[in-house]
Formats: sequence, structure tokens, C-alpha cells
Amino acid sequence: MHNPKAGDREHGKNQLMKALAKAGHHATYQSTKKKGWKKALKKKTDVVVAAGGDGTVAKVAAELVDTGIPLSVLPLGTANNLARTLGFTHSIDEIIQRLENGKNHAFDIGIARLPRTERYIFEGAGAGLLADHVASADKMEKKKPRQTSKEQELARHVSLLRRMLHDYPARKWKIDIDGKSIADRYILWEAMNIRSVGPALYLAPWAATKDGEFDFVCVREEDRELLMEHLDARLAGKKSKFPLPMRKFRKLKMTWEEAPVHLDDKLWPGKKDKPKKSAKIKITVKPSALVIRRPHGGAKRQST
Repeated sequence: MHNPKAGDREHGKNQLMKALAKAGHHATYQSTKKKGWKKALKKKTDVVVAAGGDGTVAKVAAELVDTGIPLSVLPLGTANNLARTLGFTHSIDEIIQRLENGKNHAFDIGIARLPRTERYIFEGAGAGLLADHVASADKMEKKKPRQTSKEQELARHVSLLRRMLHDYPARKWKIDIDGKSIADRYILWEAMNIRSVGPALYLAPWAATKDGEFDFVCVREEDRELLMEHLDARLAGKKSKFPLPMRKFRKLKMTWEEAPVHLDDKLWPGKKDKPKKSAKIKITVKPSALVIRRPHGGAKRQST
């Protein structure tokens, strides 16, 4: 399952199929940009390989929830938050070579129950600075310079977050987790399923992917400078753990009032599903809903 708009010329359709064949895999190709890609997932297979960025991985994964069909990843995106967390940290060729003797692992997902619909969450959901950054990043994407490396592109996004943080207002949010109110004014709050989100920001460096819980992380007005220092360290290439405490939860309830919410890399509400007034949103954890086929030999150690 390939997003042909992701990656570079070295990892196009023909190159990926040749590499899979060379490694002894009998692969069937499907572009995720073509009609009928969901139908292709109904065919019998040993494993589904998603080649693309976080959006492509989540798009394919949503169709594999509760099917028991293993998902593997060839990371061709910029941030690749899901790929890194799931253990796909080698080169594309190495991952393909290591799939033969890979092992299956359970992976929790989240379910966001919204007015009139439900959505799966694979990375995380949240509001405030990061949600507004998603909207700004879409505009910035159209103006990005050609031939930038992944590191340069991520740095551009972190720099944008830093500029936004200077005068970004803390907003009142009515939230409770596992029945306890944590209503407060937040610059940023995130319900994290994996360690990183957005432009590879490690906001939950100890998040586990099969513990049946999410991590709640937040930034209040008094934490503004700590977040600024964290972003500065990231831009300087220094190792820096997220400086604020986290808490585990299984169920989050919140009252939505106008400000956008991001669900992975998508904003809610859109023009078509915007409630006329405040609305209730519930996020719950669905344990071991997805099967991940990790490449043999484990993952390379990643700096955070």
C-alpha cells in the first residue's frame, strides 16, 4: 500500500517492488491514491506493508483494526512518528530484508467519539498550540523550498511552533480523565498513544504501545518557558526529555467549544462536521486492536 507522493525517486513503485521481489516476497502493489485501495485490503495476505508517511500508515491501519492482519511500515514521510515508535528505524532496504523473520506485536489504538462520528487515533489527539500548528503547517507546506532534507523540514516546523509559542494564549478547557476533573487553562494538551507527535516532538518519551493506556501531557501558562527551552534544545540538536509530568489514563472526556482539535494529523471539526454549539468528545483506549509485524533484529536506538 504505497503513497506515490511520499519519499524520493529511489523509493518509487518500481524500486520498492524490485526490492521486495529480491528479498523473496511475493508482493501485490496498490496505490493509496487510487480508487479501490480499500477493496485491495480484502484480499488474502500474510502482511500488509504501508509505504509512506504517518498519514498513509494511519489510513491503512484504520482498515486493519480488529482483522488480525499484520501491518508493516516502510517510512517515506518526514516525521515518521508511527514508524519510529513501532520499530521501523532501519533503512528501507534493511526493513524489507528483515521482514521475513519479523515478529508480531500488539498495538493499542484510541477511539475518538465525536458528534455524529467516530475516528481512530494512532499517534495522539490534542488541542492548543499543536492543533493550531497543524493548520499553519498546511499553509507552510505549500511554500516550502525545494530539495530540503527531512531534518531541515522538521526544524522549520519546530521553528514555527517556537514563534507561535511567544504570544500564544492559554485557553480554558473542561477535561476529565478517568472521572477526575483536570479543567484548567492550557497552552497545549495532548492525549498521547506513542512517544512523539507533530514534527517529531517527544512529548511522551515513556509511552508504551500495548499497556491499554494513553499519556496525558500538558503545558500551562507557568510552563511556557519550559516548553520554549525544550524547543530550543531540539533546534540545537541536543537531547531533551519533555520537562513536564505525564499521567496515564484510559478514558478522557472533554467539552469542545470552538477551538480546533487535532486527531493525529487531521483537524476537527471540518466545515461539514462542525457542531452548532459546544459538544462532548470522548477518547477511549482500544487495547491490542492492531497487529504490527516488526522487522527481525529490533529497532535502532533513537535519540529523543
